Amino acid sequence: MKFNPLVTAVFVALNLSAACVMAQESAWQSSYQLEPVGRYAEAIAALDKVPANSADAELKALRRGWLLCLSGKFDESIREYRQAIERNAKSVDARLGLTLALLTAKRWRDAEQSAHAALELSPNNYIALLRLTIALEAQRDWPAMLKSANNLVTSYPSDAAAYVYLARANAWLGKPDQAVVAYNAVLSRYPGQLEANAYLNKK
Repeated sequence: MKFNPLVTAVFVALNLSAACVMAQESAWQSSYQLEPVGRYAEAIAALDKVPANSADAELKALRRGWLLCLSGKFDESIREYRQAIERNAKSVDARLGLTLALLTAKRWRDAEQSAHAALELSPNNYIALLRLTIALEAQRDWPAMLKSANNLVTSYPSDAAAYVYLARANAWLGKPDQAVVAYNAVLSRYPGQLEANAYLNKK
């Protein structure tokens, strides 16, 4: 059989490519297996095998951001999510992840801005609206919280959590009648909800 350098080179390249794909698949598998048992640092380290310039680079940044947030390394998590946004300015995933990291770090104003940015890309997105409402509550901005909570219940009328925030906003604004209506709406959607029962039993 005659030796063909070109065929050999192609064969070697294909084998190397397959090995690289298998290594990346193994990296993702390891990372996902380590997360549920709380081994976050190892789950992050497993992703080192995924090249920074690969097709999965954006996903790598998103996953690192999530795992770093779970690890309590909020500044690093925020940095990863911002890098993901730099890669893809239209990523709702990245902006929602950034909002979560900012909320967990108690950077309420920044979280509010991040939630607004997510809503610009995805109007009435449930997670973005919910996290915006949480950020506004933390800042004690009751009128803005009421507006956000109203948007939540209008877009997601079957959601009990939306009505919890609507009830809280009304209570903080000194509107007990509206708070009662909202808390009753909570119980229609989630019978036995503790906060709603506690408020209504005081009336």
